[in-house]
Amino acid sequence: MADNDSIDDYELVNCIATGNATQIWEVKQPSGQTFAMKLLLDEALADPEQKKALKYEATVGKSLQHPNLIQIFDVRITKKHGYFIMEHFRAPNLKSSIRNDKYGTQSRSKKMMEGLVQALQHMHEKGWVHRDVKPENVLVNRSGEMKLIDFSLSSKPTGVLSKVLTKKRNIVIQGTRTYLAPELIQREPLTFAADMYSLGIMFYETLVGHPPFRTGNPNELLLMHVRDNPAPPHELDENITRECSDLILKMLAKRPKERMESMQALSSELRNLKFFVKEPMDVMRERIEAEKNKDAALEEDRLNSRKDAERSAAGLPPRSTPKKAPPKPAPKPEPKPAAQAPQQPQQQPGFPPGQPMPGYPQGFPMQPGMPMMPGMMQPGMMPGMPMPGMMPGMPGYPQGFPMQPGMMQPPQPQAPQQGLQPQAPPQPQAPPQPQAPQPAAPKQEEKKQEEDIPMATLDDLEIEFE
Repeated sequence: MADNDSIDDYELVNCIATGNATQIWEVKQPSGQTFAMKLLLDEALADPEQKKALKYEATVGKSLQHPNLIQIFDVRITKKHGYFIMEHFRAPNLKSSIRNDKYGTQSRSKKMMEGLVQALQHMHEKGWVHRDVKPENVLVNRSGEMKLIDFSLSSKPTGVLSKVLTKKRNIVIQGTRTYLAPELIQREPLTFAADMYSLGIMFYETLVGHPPFRTGNPNELLLMHVRDNPAPPHELDENITRECSDLILKMLAKRPKERMESMQALSSELRNLKFFVKEPMDVMRERIEAEKNKDAALEEDRLNSRKDAERSAAGLPPRSTPKKAPPKPAPKPEPKPAAQAPQQPQQQPGFPPGQPMPGYPQGFPMQPGMPMMPGMMQPGMMPGMPMPGMMPGMPGYPQGFPMQPGMMQPPQPQAPQQGLQPQAPPQPQAPPQPQAPQPAAPKQEEKKQEEDIPMATLDDLEIEFE
């Protein structure tokens, strides 16, 4: 392909890009001036159609003279080489800029779009339709200067006579599916409006970050251009103005007549159009700052978790962020309790108020609210009988009254414990043993006792069943 890394008078410096049939090289002349060379690969050099396409592109490019169109100087096709020389514009293509520098590309988009519209307007005035407007064919630098390249598919619009004589099935669809106008997919006549549609797709992608129609199925992608309406750009990026979004959607109208009449009309609308609500670089700085704050908060949480883990391993409680205690409300004065009336002693029903109940110990003052205690005389009991629960030796137990079966024995005094000895568990008490009968009382008293006992027993049973 090259002898000693040179072709004719051009030294091959650097390979910029490689395609299916060609390569783009940075070359240098002996004078030191640099150019770009589009060179046919060895396999393509043997194909007459490839040589014809290279010569065609050079012819179209040499007929165009505009600062925003790549300039082509010379073309040579021999048995050894096939190439043409063009100006070398040191800048990446728009596709890589969108991927790698979205906000920077947005900030340069207005200047770039105005220059691109002017380049296409010049081509249309010269009678050429580019037919392959896409980000890969636009070179743009950091200052917004751009160059439109690749005229291999450029052609004249379809004339009236050609429209009548050419059948649809004989029309070849050429272009890139993502940016292809609906009328070209439907094999309608070629007009300048096809470039308007492709430019609208590229404009959409530049601002949003991706084209409006995306799918992995090539045929489905073509149908989407013909059938579907794209989502408005301002709904995908709130920083895009509604006016800019409407302009792009007008460029993407399905019918060519519904788009702008010409690139000149589009240039007039772009001149006074505001693309963004806020400057894209300001939005980028805000998002970077928000990400920094988020990362700082996550790092602080990570460090605190690590410190807590270390404190936990050392047996210390986890750190806690001191929080300010809320101010305590002023204490409310507590209301003073109202003076309560002295409670009157409860009186057992059936006894006159103020009088001691039968069986109440003589001289023992009645306390207010004192309940009925065991041993007090129950209604229906005869005087002189011991109260239920009373034992011999207790105050009020009748003198000389014999111990009855089932009565509890009086508690025996226990010896005082010495030292701190463990207290033995309480032993079950033996059932009370009946005492020896006491000397018989006079017949009149014995008869009285025999009449009292069954009466007390009946009263107890009645109370228990109630």
